[in-house]
Amino acid sequence: YGMRCMAYAPDGVCVATGGEDGKLKVWNATTGFCYVTFEQSHTAAITSITFANASVILTASLDGTVKAHDLHRYRTFKTLTTPTPVQFLSLAADSAGEIVVAGSTDPFHIYAWSLQTGKLLDIYNGHTGPVCDLSLQNGVIVSASWDGTVKTWDLYKGSNSESFQHSTDVVCVAFRPDGKQICSGTIGGLLSFWNVEDGKMLFEIDGRNDISGGRKMNDRMTANNNAASRYFTSVCYSAD
Repeated sequence: YGMRCMAYAPDGVCVATGGEDGKLKVWNATTGFCYVTFEQSHTAAITSITFANASVILTASLDGTVKAHDLHRYRTFKTLTTPTPVQFLSLAADSAGEIVVAGSTDPFHIYAWSLQTGKLLDIYNGHTGPVCDLSLQNGVIVSASWDGTVKTWDLYKGSNSESFQHSTDVVCVAFRPDGKQICSGTIGGLLSFWNVEDGKMLFEIDGRNDISGGRKMNDRMTANNNAASRYFTSVCYSAD
């Protein structure tokens, strides 16, 4: 089945991918060889994947669970759930790999757990649409939602500190590694850059012209017909 999400290991040795069939696969980044498949990881599509550290993969799924998988013993060692069943769309972990946060489709909440104990620590609510992307840096969660907003949350106070308003649905968001800037992408094809300190927009990039379809001539024509549906679905800052 189709591949839904992927993540690089922090040490760059392997790549983990999550499929529509609920399977998690781990690939050697150098050879491209798939050396382990977690067959029973989920009962529905895996929607988001991230590494807590070099040996722990976290996956979120539409089956309402977030699972932690151990790359030393190749087993699933923790299942994180919510009081009432939800479908997860997004996932993030802090740099120490201790706190895990996931965003859901309905209700439009963000859930935070301790990975060590598996306990649900907090539920953040305030979005009015599915929470489709999350990023976590220095104790601050940034969430993107189809309600057209990006919100920042204080992980420890549990409060919403800032809201960034967009004209269309937001589909992806990322923190700059120093945590001082946020980049968000919308279905309008715009990438917006925000200053975290004062919540002001710094600049925008219109990405629609950069997203061309395929390499063949007729691919290009199809892409022109689909001009309205051109937007970036994921965004990421390089390490430096």
